[in-house]
Amino acid sequence: MSDLAAPHILALTAYEPGKPEGELKRELGIDDVVKLASNENPYGPSAKAIEAVSGDALALHRYPDPRGHDLRQALAAHHGVPAEHLCLGNGSNELIDLICRVIASRGEHAVFGHPSFPCYRIGSVAQELGFTAVPLRDHVHWNVDDLLDAVTPETKLLFVSNPNNPTGSYIAKGELERLLRSLPERVLAVIDEAYVEYADAEDFAPATELRDTRDRLAILRTFSKAYGLAALRVGYVLGTPELVTALNRLRAPFNVSTPGQVAAQAALADDAHLRASVEATVRDRGKLTEALGAAGLRVAPSQANFVLVDVQQPGRVVYEALLHEGVIVRAMPAPLESWIRVTIGKPEENERFLHSLGRVLRESRV
Repeated sequence: MSDLAAPHILALTAYEPGKPEGELKRELGIDDVVKLASNENPYGPSAKAIEAVSGDALALHRYPDPRGHDLRQALAAHHGVPAEHLCLGNGSNELIDLICRVIASRGEHAVFGHPSFPCYRIGSVAQELGFTAVPLRDHVHWNVDDLLDAVTPETKLLFVSNPNNPTGSYIAKGELERLLRSLPERVLAVIDEAYVEYADAEDFAPATELRDTRDRLAILRTFSKAYGLAALRVGYVLGTPELVTALNRLRAPFNVSTPGQVAAQAALADDAHLRASVEATVRDRGKLTEALGAAGLRVAPSQANFVLVDVQQPGRVVYEALLHEGVIVRAMPAPLESWIRVTIGKPEENERFLHSLGRVLRESRV
């Protein structure tokens, strides 16, 4: 059955999600588990979002609004744009795949960073696009000239995760504007801002402030991270009406559930909850970075809700040892084989990780 799937699909390495808590409990019989692997919000969603999906008025026997009218209107007001500039997705992952399928044809070209979010590569390979995975400087930092140098006459798509997953690095406002203005007109620049709420650097700016730099600009956002709605899978793209119309031609009907639409709208309206959880995470990101540095470990500067730390030995070995401590993090593939990515949890979860990591590293040196 090796010829069941197309060759380019068989050549793909599937996306590896963070290990679920239940899986670790089944495998090792550990009941007290701390999951710091998937960049989830440890404080959970707004109470208003939970209340919105707990009533009897959701009409679960009916299909969801296929265009997400109410949520799109709320997002339009939030961003100060007409609703025609917004398209909803089953998480931003679906929108990445959809953009690859709609915008580029077989044999055309995409550009993205490496290491960066693997779904850019997966979407490109699935569409049989050529691609250039541009190495980040020191495997951590973006460089705009490197991205521009990778653009060819066949390039139709450029993906930038800003802040970047898994490194936490970012492109400053001036450099991002230069990138957007310098790209050829034919290229759709896709700026993935899954972690934008956590960015607090003085020279950072969301791409929404640069929408006048080019027409072919798609800005991806999600409710899975800062808004704490990962289980409901709600993302959206902000772009031109032309882009939204094109995406809607292929977008699956009813792709965002009614609970997802209702919860996202309620979460969007609860700015106090968002602000409190983001402030706590940013504060503890600094504390965790300082503690890891004091332990003699290199930590990549992060503008997201995670840190990338060099454990100075195979990260997969440290990851496996931490599982036995009941702590789930993420081991990194090449070229970050000695690094692990750690989501910022609640203070007690971060302390648990630090103690467990210290024990694992001490034992590895014996």
